[in-house]
Amino acid sequence: MKFYVASGVLNADKVNQAAAALSAAGHVRTYDWTTHGDVSKADPAFKQHVAASESRGVLEAELIVLLLPGRFGTHAELGMALATATGKRILLWSETSAPFDGTEGFCVFYHHPAVERVVCAFDELLELLTQI
Repeated sequence: MKFYVASGVLNADKVNQAAAALSAAGHVRTYDWTTHGDVSKADPAFKQHVAASESRGVLEAELIVLLLPGRFGTHAELGMALATATGKRILLWSETSAPFDGTEGFCVFYHHPAVERVVCAFDELLELLTQI
């Protein structure tokens, strides 16, 4: 299965751990944005390249894993995943229920019917990903 892992730049290490768990289970990563990290100060042409590459990665993926907290890009990727949700599995992970219950960082799209909310320790998420 093809997968994409979205999150904020500060979570790049966790993104790569999640991707490694999925890759070890035989799945294929559609795009690795952690290789370039933050592009906010990059030239416009590179920003366009990254935006197109990340979009393609989400669109081609059959499994989208979003690790919270995320920022604007993560939420744009969630939107693309939801807009193309047919045939996709969308997992949204947080260590606490705060983003889901409105305590902190709430987004109504976290409650879209196509989204599977996962609340657990990160190690438990990695174990779940190895079983997909």
